[in-house]
Formats: sequence, C-alpha cells, structure tokens
Amino acid sequence: MIDKSFAEEALGKFAGCDSDEVAAGNPTTPSIWVLGIEHGTYNSGHEDVAGVEPEDDSYSIEMQLRWPYNNKAFKLLASMHGYTVDRFLEFAATYQPFVKGRAGFFKGNLYPFACHDVSSWPERAVTATGTTDKGEYRRWCQDYRLPTIKKWIDEYQPRIVIGVGIGCRSDFSQAVFGQEAELREKVLTINGHQKRLFYFTQGWRKLVVIPHFSGAYGLNSNASLQEAGEFIKEISQQGQLN
Repeated sequence: MIDKSFAEEALGKFAGCDSDEVAAGNPTTPSIWVLGIEHGTYNSGHEDVAGVEPEDDSYSIEMQLRWPYNNKAFKLLASMHGYTVDRFLEFAATYQPFVKGRAGFFKGNLYPFACHDVSSWPERAVTATGTTDKGEYRRWCQDYRLPTIKKWIDEYQPRIVIGVGIGCRSDFSQAVFGQEAELREKVLTINGHQKRLFYFTQGWRKLVVIPHFSGAYGLNSNASLQEAGEFIKEISQQGQLN
C-alpha cells in the first residue's frame, strides 16, 4: 500500500520536476515541456549529486551542463529553434531552458521517485513509497500521478510535450490526452540506423515521444538530435491530426 506521506508529495504541484511555474508557461505564452520517465538523481528529494551545491536551487545552465541528458535536451531544443546542434551552448545561454524563473521551457518526469534505472527498485524505494515492487508503484502512478500531470497540462497548455522514452509512450499519452491515443510513427534513418518517434495532436495538445538520448536505438548522435528537433518543430506548428 502506498505511503500516505509519499502520495501527498508525489501528487503535489510539479513534484519530481526540475522547473517551476514560471517555466511551465501559460495558455497565452505556452512553453515547451520535456518529460522524462523519472529522475536518476538530482532534485528528486531522495538522492544528492556529488559536487552540486545544495543552495543552488535555480537549476541554472551551469548546473545543468553537468548532466549528459540536459546537454542533449539542449541540442534537441536548439534544433527546434533553427540552430545547428553544435551551437547548443549559444542556444542555452540565450534561452535559459528549464531554469527556474525563466519562461519557455519546462522539464519534468512521469514518475516522482528517483531510480538509477527504470527497472530498479531498491530497499530505500520500498521504505519511502510503501510499495513492495516497482510494478505496484507504477500502477499507482498510472492511476493517480498521470491524471495529476494531465491536470497540469490542462492548466498550462504547453506548446508541445516531448516525452523521452518510447517504451513509456502509452504513459505519456495518458498524461497528455487522458487516454491511450493512437500514436503515429515516424522513422528517421540516421547514418543507416533507424530511430522511431511517435506523435499525435488533438486540438492544442501535441505530443512527440522520442527515444532516450543514449543506447543503440536512442538519439545518440548530433545528426539524430538535429533531425528529431526539426521534426518536432514541424509537429509543433501543425494542426490537429486525428
């Protein structure tokens, strides 16, 4: 059974996310949302990262550049904004993506508890959440956490939601649309390697689910990030697909 205190925390506004309400945007000036599956470490409330000053709560660009995930997210967003990905530092300095107090880009996660990988469920997770295994935890999140994220999306109406991790595309769909939408597939061929993306729009709601930023099938090169960013830009500018 889920721990009551953990449940209250997990369903709180932007729990498990790195950005704040300003970064989340609003219906008049919507932000781009990037949602991962779960934290690996930083800012989860459960793990600390060596070398990061605890008082730095702004999620500054300097801090973000410590993590490969954020560097690659910057490259993807840079491509969406007409930059070549090798200019991602220039893009990040100009747009300040995900930084608290800066509008335009929001970064969060489907699941609020930090785990080193998506299959792990250490004893500390059992103690903190009250769930005996990750399957039980994820089912609880699907029943309660994903509808909470949808309420955030209903309120802030992001320009587009980018989900990172195609294995969780049904969960991203639930979070954005409130149901499992019939996502369309886009295959990018990069240097002979296929990269699968999934997308759907419904009115102002737009979702693109991309592979992870690492691994053999991920967006693991500048070329793949460039093409993926250009495709996401196209979807963000399109009307309803269904």
